[in-house]
Amino acid sequence: MPNFPYDVFLSYSSKDKVWVRGELLSRIEQAGLKAFIDFRDFRAGAPSIVECERGVVECRKTLLVLTPHYIESEWGEMENVMLQTLSPANRDLRMIPLLKEACTKPLRIAALTHIDFTADADQALAWHKLLTSLGAPGPQPPAQPPTPTPAPAPSASSSPAPSPAQPTALPAQPRTQQDRSRWFLAHPYPMPPNFTGRLAERAMLTRWLNEDAAHPLLSLRALGGFGKSALTWHWLMHDVDPAPWPRVVWWSFYENDAGFDAFLTRTLHYLSGGTLDAAKLSASLAAETLLRLLHDPGTLLVLDGFERLLRAFEGLDAAYQGDEVRPDARPHDREHDHERDCISPFAEAFLRHVALLPQLQSKVLLTTRLTPRVLEVRGGGWLHGAHEEELKQMQPADAVAFFHAQGIRGTHTEIEAACEPYGYHPLSLSLLAGWILGDFAQPGEIAAAKRLDVSGDLRQRRHHVLQASYDSLSPGQKELLGRIACFRSPVSYHALQAIVTSEQTASVQSHDRPAAGDHSK
Repeated sequence: MPNFPYDVFLSYSSKDKVWVRGELLSRIEQAGLKAFIDFRDFRAGAPSIVECERGVVECRKTLLVLTPHYIESEWGEMENVMLQTLSPANRDLRMIPLLKEACTKPLRIAALTHIDFTADADQALAWHKLLTSLGAPGPQPPAQPPTPTPAPAPSASSSPAPSPAQPTALPAQPRTQQDRSRWFLAHPYPMPPNFTGRLAERAMLTRWLNEDAAHPLLSLRALGGFGKSALTWHWLMHDVDPAPWPRVVWWSFYENDAGFDAFLTRTLHYLSGGTLDAAKLSASLAAETLLRLLHDPGTLLVLDGFERLLRAFEGLDAAYQGDEVRPDARPHDREHDHERDCISPFAEAFLRHVALLPQLQSKVLLTTRLTPRVLEVRGGGWLHGAHEEELKQMQPADAVAFFHAQGIRGTHTEIEAACEPYGYHPLSLSLLAGWILGDFAQPGEIAAAKRLDVSGDLRQRRHHVLQASYDSLSPGQKELLGRIACFRSPVSYHALQAIVTSEQTASVQSHDRPAAGDHSK
């Protein structure tokens, strides 16, 4: 049997990339499979058609993500025709059609049995069939809701507060522990490619979750762009064992209509197995009910972007608000720091009770730019059941690994010298890497970073790499970005399409096509 370097080649339309590069790629790689995908694995400078052929030849399977966009795509047709040239009847089952949206399939593809991922399909069964077809045990269709076995409350005095440690290798989880299909992931996080390192922070989170009984609430605080959400999602998907934590809620307050009341309603519906209609409860009673459920072991709540529930972020400009208390705040508010108060009194009461109630055996993790004031005590310090960790800069070794994974060429010393002026700020480094890859004179060479002006303080340097990235866009892309910036909340593709002219669309598409590693299909 041939020894393939990759398990699966993802053949899809770039118009469907949000789902493919997000949930699909994430679930495949979480199952221990090695995926080959254009934007990450195409070699910089190589012709896209040659890289398509390499994907077809070097992958054990090829997954066709079937949608109307894919059927219209010449690139998609070329990829599946290449594969059918190797095996016209698909006797080796190397081609796997995945029906994401209803479409008119060519007869040569329609003759093959597809995996149904359309909106009305059984999603748990679809994931199971997909992952087993690719060679990994997929999540089983859900049976009865798990019933946790009560355990004695651990001693609060025996566990110290978590603290950062030197990076250490994290133990690999056996595949039997990878079944997370019963978790309630309300707003799955679209992981960026080439997530690297963060072993010390992941180990700290794991110690807090499994060993620190004294602190049921942990606040993970960092400036915007430090990768709080990406780190926490990666940790949740790779390091949290579903056996002792069968009930997990991931809730992002960055999403539209994802306020605290909605969180209470949908979380109680999930934790009760669908038997409780929380919409009929008052917010006060719903919060009390959730607190009672948290006395039992086995539940983890991850509240991403909690700063959106604070007064500093209550305005229409929340998406553009910085990491400090607003300078235009009312004088008496600034004096008493009310900008860090929760907008909802029920959210504030919920945090206070999580941090103060005795023998709470479940855990609550916040990611936030600002510390909720309710967690602090006068004179300094924290409520006895709460603890805060501040997320720091990337480690230099992680930054080097990230740049190499992005396909940037340079020595460790050269890359560290390019990253240091930006304080190893993750978002700034991601922008810098993109700018280097798109540089016309030296694409992919770390030496291109020398042409960026790194004068001024750290904040100015971060702004400059953002400005350089923006300046590299086409006029159509800039105008489109300006239109998108007018929206406070996420909008659908069709809504954006309605406000963009055909000339702008053509400008964006023509500028996108030659980008290395992301052929337009």
